[in-house]
Amino acid sequence: MSPALAAFIRPSPFALKFATKGVLAMALALYAAFFFDLDRPYWALISAAFLQTRPMSGMVVEKGICQVTGTFVGTCVAVVIMGCFAQVPELALGSVTLWIGLCIYGASLTHNNLSYGCVMAAVACMIIVVLTSSAPDDFFSVALARLSELSLGALCAVVVSALVWPIRVRDHLGKLSDTAVNATFRYMALAFSMPLEGGKTTGGQKDQHQERMAMLEQMMTGLDALNNLEIDAHSARYEGPQGKGRIRGVHLLTRRSMRLYATLKALHQLRHPEFFVPSQRDDGEKSAEPGELDQTRRQEAERFSQPTQDLMQRLGAAFQSMADNQGTAQARKTLKELRGECLRLSRGQRSITALEARLLFSLREVLGHALVILQAREVINHPGRHQLRQPSMSWHRDHGRAAIDALRAMTIFSATAIFWLATAWDNGAVAMLLGTLFSGIFVSRGDPAPIIPMVLKGLLLAVPSVLLFGNVMLSHAQHFVPFVIIFSIPLFLGLMGSVVPALAGIALPFVVFNILLVMPDNGMTFDVAYTLNRSLAAGIGLIVTIIGFRLIPVPGAGWDKRQLIRATASDIRELAERSTERLDSWFGGRMGDRLLRLARHEQTRSREQEARRSGETANGQPDAAQEQVLGMPLLTLGLTGMDIGRGIGFVRRELGNDVPRPVQHALRELIHALADDYQRCARGESPTRMRAAGDRLCEVIEQHRTMSRHKQALLAGWLTRVQLTLQSDALRQRHS
Repeated sequence: MSPALAAFIRPSPFALKFATKGVLAMALALYAAFFFDLDRPYWALISAAFLQTRPMSGMVVEKGICQVTGTFVGTCVAVVIMGCFAQVPELALGSVTLWIGLCIYGASLTHNNLSYGCVMAAVACMIIVVLTSSAPDDFFSVALARLSELSLGALCAVVVSALVWPIRVRDHLGKLSDTAVNATFRYMALAFSMPLEGGKTTGGQKDQHQERMAMLEQMMTGLDALNNLEIDAHSARYEGPQGKGRIRGVHLLTRRSMRLYATLKALHQLRHPEFFVPSQRDDGEKSAEPGELDQTRRQEAERFSQPTQDLMQRLGAAFQSMADNQGTAQARKTLKELRGECLRLSRGQRSITALEARLLFSLREVLGHALVILQAREVINHPGRHQLRQPSMSWHRDHGRAAIDALRAMTIFSATAIFWLATAWDNGAVAMLLGTLFSGIFVSRGDPAPIIPMVLKGLLLAVPSVLLFGNVMLSHAQHFVPFVIIFSIPLFLGLMGSVVPALAGIALPFVVFNILLVMPDNGMTFDVAYTLNRSLAAGIGLIVTIIGFRLIPVPGAGWDKRQLIRATASDIRELAERSTERLDSWFGGRMGDRLLRLARHEQTRSREQEARRSGETANGQPDAAQEQVLGMPLLTLGLTGMDIGRGIGFVRRELGNDVPRPVQHALRELIHALADDYQRCARGESPTRMRAAGDRLCEVIEQHRTMSRHKQALLAGWLTRVQLTLQSDALRQRHS
């Protein structure tokens, strides 16, 4: 049985509860709107329906606050516009167009429910101005009615969410944090357990390929959970005084997990350079010039000592045990013991290379990050037991993409407004509403073009449903109870289907269009022609929206990659000027959101690649192009940037504040060289500046003796590792 059919024939208990809560919230909103004799009760209904998409108590409260606030701001702007241009509809609509552009620009730069609040500010202003443009005298009553209806719907949704089968954000965050931590530990177990000697036989290559795929799967699982944690965590503040503690725990977990992935990527690259740099392409030619792989080949030839290899195998077994739900106390004890062993091993070996010294130092960092990750998970689940100070992450703001989104929304609204003015069609306002609403809601989507046709399918399915339930059956309902029962049947089915991810893009619009086309109020008519007329207007609005996204498409992964790399390189350069006290927290906070964005692009990229994957050879191995995709070129660029920033922070802390001028000058040159080479490798070009700048810094430090011999060895090992990382990243970008 297909998942779509099973969603209605054998629904899950959660689907039944979700649909029941949604119908109850909408029925309560409709009853209250009728009781208070509001002009358009269906707006209270729509308000309650939108808030039920995420039925957790804290999320409903936060989204309701953002909805009411956005509606109030939009109403105030509508007051100003109508006060200035009540007699000139063209100028009023022009002002609304500019306001919509400003709101969508803000929605594109904000996150979570703040983006939804910006969209509601645009929609509220547009509705009020359009409805009162022909009757300016009714302006204040219409504005007050819209604010009252939307606020009433939000209040009803909050009440039902809190009283009927309440779902708490704290439980949701606890499950996500467990998923993120366990996936991270499984990734670490696989990374440390993979033997240093790659299999040369076909079977060995198959096993290595399977292990790599398993590692990438665990990494993407962990990053997806971290992304959802950051999106959903802010709603926890509305579930009691411990909510802020949970939010700080989420920020700590995200930051340390990102640092951990960056360090692990560098460690795994030291142990397995072939994982990142394929030696041959599918046409049998070498994948790079001989000079470009000299450093890689030297790394492959150099072996770590046996005690270090044994330690890494123990780390793999320990992390696998922790991922299998080992107790937190025992896990913390094991991590501390392994960290002490790393320290003893690094101090006990006399003939140790710079790279191996750096590897042992990085192993201690990994174990330290793992300890903090366990603490962060405890804070999320039990914030009252811990006192934690952790600043929030800095969000990446792409002003160029925000401007494109604003231009598209203004174009869509202008097209529907011109059509409305030219035809004087009463239902033309529906096209304006839907164009504004969906062009704003989809700004947070990476590629909304495939979703909008699904919304159109939801409309096509809603039309026969409205004709049957809204025009035929509702006409025989004489009282509120039978009216609600009949009207709730398609809403219940739509909400039940929206739980299935494959149906959500059709089921939720189906619910919204059932409300918009029926428009329950005290003076409703059951005219089939009017219903079809309104359906046609809704279809026109959606078609204009589709054309708008086709003509002004959302910038793709290439745009985001350039913006993210440019911003990362700029932050790396700024590390030369900032004070050392909050260097890691500042850089880590700004990199967290960028890594999550790159991870989302990799998820999309992987799904697209898997859909058209057909180039596997007879022995089950992917071709060279697919191997490049498996290396996740976008995400590894972000992890490399994180590793470079943390390495610079380490060097600056070890040098201290009282640095001789030649050392300070050499360090600044190295930082700028790293930023330049980082941008070069993102374009597929080999690094050219950092080697000379790094050698110069080591010479100046040796001359002025501003760092101990052991720290100098760690610095030399880090510079060698970064050189290798940038070379392999450049090769991956060139062939991806």
